[in-house]
Amino acid sequence: IFIQFLDCIFQLVNQFPDYFEFNARYLLLLSEHIYSCRFGTLLCDSEREREVVAGIRQRTYCMWEYLDSIPDLINPMFDRATSEKAGDLLMPLLCCLET
Repeated sequence: IFIQFLDCIFQLVNQFPDYFEFNARYLLLLSEHIYSCRFGTLLCDSEREREVVAGIRQRTYCMWEYLDSIPDLINPMFDRATSEKAGDLLMPLLCCLET
């Protein structure tokens, strides 16, 4: 289900490229590392299970820190002023509402 969620975000990034701080490559790397077991960020079912039961934080790296450390994943078209002016809600395109 998470891959489908990432696909939805990918579609939004393509429709509204200046509204997202990250680019499509960020989503691609995220999807590749979900099952790589290189990072413990998305392993287990809860934070408690990651910390107490499996002790993953001590044995793996944080995926978010890794992704934040790669400058090529930042979207150069991102415009904070435009995204803040639009508000928190992305309205559907009018062509999509017509039946």
